[in-house]
Amino acid sequence: MIFKKLSIYFLTYLFSFSAFADTLPDEIKKNLLITHPTKGTIEVIYALQNSGLLDLSAISLTGIYHKDEIYDYSQSTKMLDTISCFDMSLLEVTDTLFIDSLFCNNQCSDNFSELFNNSDGVIFFGGPDIPPAIYNEEPHPRTKVTDSYRHYFEASFLFHLLGGYQDVEFKPLLDEKKDYFILGICLGMQTMNVATGGSLIQDIPLEIYKSEETKGLSHLNNEEIHRNYYPYSTGNKNVVGSHFHKIRFKDYFFIDLLNIDPNQTPMVNSYHHQAVKKLGKGFKVGATSMDEKIIEAMFHGHYPNVMGIQFHPERSQFYLLSKKFQFEPNGTKKTLDKWIDEESLNFHYQFWKSINAILNESFL
Repeated sequence: MIFKKLSIYFLTYLFSFSAFADTLPDEIKKNLLITHPTKGTIEVIYALQNSGLLDLSAISLTGIYHKDEIYDYSQSTKMLDTISCFDMSLLEVTDTLFIDSLFCNNQCSDNFSELFNNSDGVIFFGGPDIPPAIYNEEPHPRTKVTDSYRHYFEASFLFHLLGGYQDVEFKPLLDEKKDYFILGICLGMQTMNVATGGSLIQDIPLEIYKSEETKGLSHLNNEEIHRNYYPYSTGNKNVVGSHFHKIRFKDYFFIDLLNIDPNQTPMVNSYHHQAVKKLGKGFKVGATSMDEKIIEAMFHGHYPNVMGIQFHPERSQFYLLSKKFQFEPNGTKKTLDKWIDEESLNFHYQFWKSINAILNESFL
């Protein structure tokens, strides 16, 4: 299969992924895939690297995306021109995807196999709503889909990696390499869930709390708020759309991963109105909201390095601290680290240190 490489040196050179792997410098030992490699995603990686939370010295990063996504990745290429602290290039998948053939062998199946065989892990980042047709539901009035092909690409790739209820006879790629690393953040976790046959709550305020974002926040408890409704109720553009609330750990996975007290309830940054409903094939609940109505993290029961989180420890401003944020109209502005307590901030740092340990231990 043929991919397009957009790197800091080549803009239009077409080549096979296996040929690319053969040209990597000797000191680059492994390859980590990054989906939706936007300027914002690259900034996140830069912040984590420069904060000492991710050691990418022995890891090559490959940003992957589908040719029909609407994002202009040439902006990412320009940003990579200015970065030298990690090795990253971009790959465009060019084969066609159709919504009715995402969860079976399709025209991208060979691409997915090549990506898997020439990598050691992948991170799926956040973004907008998934087309409900992917999980066989009609769209909710609050559901807004902006880039269908991004979802088609990422959902089909995840199905090929993990399998799903859509076809229980399908052989997942991870059966060949069970320690392969997969992390899904926010949309990434939701995509992981629907790709394996799960479903979504399409609008938390209306479906769970019988409320509407346009009514603001005063009638809700803090733990019932999963994104900041003030921008929607007041139109105030100075107020950010995210919110902070606590989470409660379930089962053993994240407690063991982070080596923390199971009774700890860290405060996390939350920016979503959709959430996991029915769990996909193989997944278990790793954390919930304090009222246990929203799944905040999940992990795979068969593949030890596959996990999803609904919240956002990857926010670059937890680590760069170059901006101040306001969460209420006419409210105080503070850097993100000042909005949470020390235990919660340590949780963010420990999360990435644990991810770094998985990457570098399994990559050596």
